[in-house]
Parts: sequence; structure tokens; C-alpha cells
Amino acid sequence: MIKLRYLVLALVMMLITGFMTSTNVYAASPLISTDYPGVVAQPGANLAFPLTISDSNGKVSLQVSSAPKGWNAELYGDGRLIHEVFVKPGDEVDAELRVKVPQDAKEGDYKITVSAGGASGSSALSIDIRVSTNATGSDELEVQYPSLSGPDTATFNFSATLSNNSGRSRSYSLGVDAPEGWQVTFKPAYQSNQIASLSLEAGRTQDLDISVDPPDNVTAGKYNITVAAVSGQDVAKANLEVIITGTYRLNLTTPNERLNADVTAGRRGSANLVLKNEGSADLQGITFSSSAPQNWSVTFEPDSIDVLPAGEERQITAYITPDGRAIAGDYMVSITARTRETSESIELRTTVHTSTLWGLVGAAIVVIVIGWVSWAFRKYGRR
Repeated sequence: MIKLRYLVLALVMMLITGFMTSTNVYAASPLISTDYPGVVAQPGANLAFPLTISDSNGKVSLQVSSAPKGWNAELYGDGRLIHEVFVKPGDEVDAELRVKVPQDAKEGDYKITVSAGGASGSSALSIDIRVSTNATGSDELEVQYPSLSGPDTATFNFSATLSNNSGRSRSYSLGVDAPEGWQVTFKPAYQSNQIASLSLEAGRTQDLDISVDPPDNVTAGKYNITVAAVSGQDVAKANLEVIITGTYRLNLTTPNERLNADVTAGRRGSANLVLKNEGSADLQGITFSSSAPQNWSVTFEPDSIDVLPAGEERQITAYITPDGRAIAGDYMVSITARTRETSESIELRTTVHTSTLWGLVGAAIVVIVIGWVSWAFRKYGRR
């Protein structure tokens, strides 16, 4: 009888122990973890730490229990600020700790603590952040040749590469800080469509073509332009420099600024022109060309100008020879002055007159005919 009583007591103790063990499995303190609890970052960096909460059953409260003064550290879940998660038995839940390192943070080691509390206990996770100005991992916008030079009429094309070093996919807005009147556009490399934003997966890069157009009448000098790719609070910047070597501008007209000329069919006529350098840089190797009706000839004296200093002008003579069979009337002759940097064209309204020699011949023929008719009338009219 006594043995039976001890046997029953032993069975009861085993059941109680098993129940307590089973209960402890599901009543353990919540565990909070991250794969990389220690990172190196630059001042001003935005950091994201994926968190995993496990070994719990039910609600688990989360909080940033300690952070350096002036630092911003918040907990997110599914893109929203959170302070609790629900963990099913044997399951785990993901969250994210987002940290903004102050721009003025000094180099050194800093610690942030995240606490998780459940019905059966609590635990904490320490995040160690080492701030260093030489840290890598921040998003980057690199330009191959950040300084370009050329005339005011040029379009300056920069090649850049945007790198997503954040460890997660990101969307970027593209922006620019440029002097008033300057036009800046972004395009994916080797494509023609302009873009204002783009998305990049973690660890990926995107090559960009950045086109910069200076405004009209921009003066010579250096101009600074800042381009940026913005994702949330993260900003990847690049500084561009455009050097305008000079303004190149020609003005082609006539001495009285009336764009017309009078010529005779089949004979060489002339039109006086004035070519002025209205830019801020000397112009070299100026040549002249024309577009005229078929069988017309247009030549220039001089036919080229080696150097035309800024602010100076030269007299040019255009010799125009119309087709000998040209009908009297108005014709358009286009004249162009061209250099490597710029060009200027005018349309010269050219009035063609018939030759006076043929007019005299025609008049003589008329006189002869009238005289012959008169003579014939007097001689044969009486008969």
C-alpha cells in the first residue's frame, strides 16, 4: 500500500514537472537580435538595423531605452512607428531600428539600447556605432570629370554614378542647386528620356548623364552647381564646376542695317557688309559662305578673317553675280559668317534689274521699225 502511494506521488510530480517545463518553453523572456549590432558610420549618416523578436508568446513591448544625446532613434514595423509586436508560439517578428547620426557627431564609439518586454520577462540589445569621417557605406554620387570648360553656347555633359550603399532598396529624388537661368537635366546613361527620380536595389549603381545649359548672354567665369540624390533624410551630393571661357557672338549686317542689294542680271554687283565681334573672346578663323539661286555666284573680299578681336568690326564686300538669264525681280541670298565657336547668318534681299545695253538695243530696234514704217508709208502710200 505504501509503495502504491509513493508511485502515485511520483507520477504526480512528473506531471507537474512536465507542465512547468512546457509552460517555460512558451513563457521564456523575449529575445531581440540583429545580424550586425556594431557598425561604422559617418557623421550625418542614416542607419537602419533589421531586428528580429522571437522566443515569446503574445505581446512584446519595444522601446529605445537609451541613446546618445541629440541622436534620433526610432522603431519601425511595416513602415510605421511601433512600440509593440505580437509573437506567436515558435514564430518570430521583424522590426527595424532607424538611427540618424547627428551631422556634428564627434568621432568615437556610441551605444543605443533597445529593450523588449513580455509577460514572462524582458531582454535588451545593445547597438554599438563607431562614428568615423572615413567610414564607407553611405550613398554616393560620383562624377567622373566634375569640372568642364567651354564657350557660353556649349552644353556641358557630366557622367555620374549613383550608388545605393544603404543595405536596402531605395527611391531617390534628383535635385539641383544652380545659378539662376541655368538648366540642368538628368538622364539614365545612353538614354534620351529625362528623369526626376529613380529606384535602386541595395548594393546597386546607376550611371547618369547630367546636362548643363548656361543661360543666354552668360559672362565668362566659374560657376558652381550642386546635384543631389535624396532618399528620405539621406542626401548624396556632387559638386560640378563649369568654366565659361568666353562669350562668342557675331553680328553681321550692312553699314545702314538695311538688308538689301541691287544687281544687274549677268553682271557682278556688290554689297557692303559689317562683321562685328560682340562677344568677350577673340574669334579666329572666320570664313564666309552663301546660299543663292541656281547659277548665281557669290564671292567675298576678304574671303576669310584670321582674327577678329573682341569688340572690333571689319568691313566685308560680297560680290554677287546673278544668272544672265535671271528675270527682273527680288531674290533672297543667304550669307553666313562662321567660326568654330559660333556663326551668324543674314538674308539679303537682292533686286535684279535687266541690262541697260539690251534696253538700248531694244529702243534702237523700235526706232528703226518706226522709221521704216514711216518711210514705207510715204513712198507707197500715195499709189
